[in-house]
Amino acid sequence: MSDIAQHLAVSHKVDIEDLDWAAARKHGLSETEVEMLGYFADIESQTVHYFLEVSRLKVSRDPELLTFLTMWNYEEYFHSYAITRFMEEVGVKVEAASERAQKVRAGARFKAKFEDFMQGMIAKAFPKQFIALWMFWGALQELLTTHAYEELAKATKNPVLHELLKRIAKQERRHFAYYYNNARERLEGDKLAQKMCRQIAKSFYAPVGGGVKTDAEGAQLVAKLFPNDRIFEVMGHIEKRMWALPGMDGLDACTRWAAKVQPMLPAETRATTIPVLAA
Repeated sequence: MSDIAQHLAVSHKVDIEDLDWAAARKHGLSETEVEMLGYFADIESQTVHYFLEVSRLKVSRDPELLTFLTMWNYEEYFHSYAITRFMEEVGVKVEAASERAQKVRAGARFKAKFEDFMQGMIAKAFPKQFIALWMFWGALQELLTTHAYEELAKATKNPVLHELLKRIAKQERRHFAYYYNNARERLEGDKLAQKMCRQIAKSFYAPVGGGVKTDAEGAQLVAKLFPNDRIFEVMGHIEKRMWALPGMDGLDACTRWAAKVQPMLPAETRATTIPVLAA
């Protein structure tokens, strides 16, 4: 069975109908959890827009790639729906996932529009390398997303939220695996693609959502999940996974981002020690 066939065989929207909503209401949510879940729902809801942007590009018409992107978009949309439903069930006033998605997108920053433009330019000039870059970038972002869901699942005192986040994280790990394995195949032997991925990651890496959230909002959310020196521990783990990809050994884009955003963070979440980075 091919890699994409394996993913299709287990693809499904995240199951929430068996969750104990009464127990979820009993335990409730902390103010921080409400903030984090709202952020997660906003970002997950934007997947459909990322899908539409890349599907317009000629280079994305590969049947296997379109199959994966369709599956990925479907599962990610229901992550937003599930989180929104959970918040509603515990009494948090929140807009429907589809309505919120449109409002979030309407507020997209210039950065998002610039990224769309540059994505199209790269795809036309370097079609083969663009797909490798897309897969590499997807792996980089999905791994942090997985860590975020798993971290909140460990920290919450609400057992129903814990279960929901575990289910979402399991799907995110599958998404990461596909992006990662595909990136490895496409980067192998392609020095130009390797160079492009390294340079773009070094110059532009930030957690997913930068187009619709400010740099400070993204940094503060990550720092709340991984406060103090923990942020560098997590970023270092992500980088070590990426080092195994062809041409990515020693990449430190995530650590550089974490160091750069320290001044944006509330004092109580800042790191006590910032790693020394090579010039």
